[in-house]
Amino acid sequence: MNPESLTIFFPMYNEAGNIERVIDRVEEVSSQLGIPDLEILLVDDGSRDGCDLTVEAWAARNPAIRLHRHPRNMGYGVALRTGFLEAQGDAVAYTDSDMPADLLNLQRAIPLLAQADLVIGYRIKRYETTRRPDYSRIYNLLMRLMFGVKVRDVNFSFKLVRREVLDRIHLTATSVFIDGQLLAEAVRYGFTIAEIPIEYTPRKFGRSNFDSLAAAWATFSEMVVYWVKR
Repeated sequence: MNPESLTIFFPMYNEAGNIERVIDRVEEVSSQLGIPDLEILLVDDGSRDGCDLTVEAWAARNPAIRLHRHPRNMGYGVALRTGFLEAQGDAVAYTDSDMPADLLNLQRAIPLLAQADLVIGYRIKRYETTRRPDYSRIYNLLMRLMFGVKVRDVNFSFKLVRREVLDRIHLTATSVFIDGQLLAEAVRYGFTIAEIPIEYTPRKFGRSNFDSLAAAWATFSEMVVYWVKR
């Protein structure tokens, strides 16, 4: 049985080039999901390019859209944690504001919640810098060895989570380790994870900061701290 309410949320930082396309697409797809109560939540992580004002204008026309602002840039992990805390749906889905996965994939993901607690996407084909695939392979291996997370694509930002999972687990990450910590916590508490293949769409506007050495080091550092505390 499908959840009666669903929150789809997007972390957002300086996404003026993408955000109208995102909201337009989620409004288009929402009627096809079969969910009577749908919330569209955008978490603005201290943007300075006016994308928050664009969301405000859309929210004035559509009561399903809600904006939550951070007073300053606090990091991707904090933005996702805010999204989970602010989301009001029985199930919560998120993806990034450059839409790496078409939201219509939720049509395939939502029915899987009948047997699984989380449904996550993995990229069929990757379009990345020369460095990032190496990071991803190492990261996925470490997640398997350290936390028993045996999935194809830990950090791909297409995930659908039952409310019961979010009520049980505890997230602390501020870096992109937030995706990994979500799955590690799910495994820790015995929740089931289903995977679906996703046609990945590369970013068209703006810039990703996730393939830098600084981002890799921040992620690894948080992994180690979490592993020690666990």
